Amino acid sequence: MGQIVSAAVVCHSPVIMLPKPIREQMGGGADTSMVEGLAAVRRAIEEARADTLVIFDTHWITTVEHVVAGAAHFKGAYTSDELPTVISDHAYDYAGAAELAAAIARVARERRVRVLNATSPHLVQHYPTLNLVHYLRSNQRVLSVGVCQSAQPHNFLEMGAVIGEAIARTDTRAVLLASGGMSHTFWPLDEIPRHRGWSAEHVRTREARAMDEQILELWRGGEHRAVIDLYADYRAYQPEGLFGHYLMAIGAIGGRECRARGRQMSDYESALGTGQVHMWFDL
Repeated sequence: MGQIVSAAVVCHSPVIMLPKPIREQMGGGADTSMVEGLAAVRRAIEEARADTLVIFDTHWITTVEHVVAGAAHFKGAYTSDELPTVISDHAYDYAGAAELAAAIARVARERRVRVLNATSPHLVQHYPTLNLVHYLRSNQRVLSVGVCQSAQPHNFLEMGAVIGEAIARTDTRAVLLASGGMSHTFWPLDEIPRHRGWSAEHVRTREARAMDEQILELWRGGEHRAVIDLYADYRAYQPEGLFGHYLMAIGAIGGRECRARGRQMSDYESALGTGQVHMWFDL
């Protein structure tokens, strides 16, 4: 019987792929805490003896169904179409989680949840998956999960529950990684050069920062029901990926009933106006 050994909300900001001197230059002499935080997340994954990383990818947008990347292996080179100066010709080569993907599809059929298991090895990859694979994977299998842009909160929670049941039916020891930011509005192009620092004072608005900090406090207390109930208010600050990455992950570990307390593994930072953090939930 499989098990979800832990879950986390994890920043994938492309700046983590830059050399440290450039990151420090961007931060006015200070490095982002996200890189050191990823080292802490990797240690936690290894301590949990996870054999599979399930990554909810906020840049992989689907429309008419939930989709999982069910190929047995992924290999290639990736250049970001968004930021080709930051991520270019990045080689990747890792094992997929085909058995788990197939189990998710079976559970979805039983529950009448619209899920496609996309088994093509040529499925387009996105950096919310690849950046985490780069920093966090040792020899684990990887299953990437898309974010359906037409889904409502209950759809995301339902998809998470499908994934949780599928993991239980296999021999998987999975860590769930919700790969995405919090409030997600960038500064206008003309103003970006003045807001490259990591300090939370650069988050796009004081109201967005206050809402992010409220969510962080609730996460630390394990108050996931309250976070879910704040969804309508939070949408005003455009959480990345409709907040689907978090909702699917939490749906897999109990949804509204989940009481897993969060351990913050980075500072709460700005990335060009967006709110970013690593938050690990002990199970």
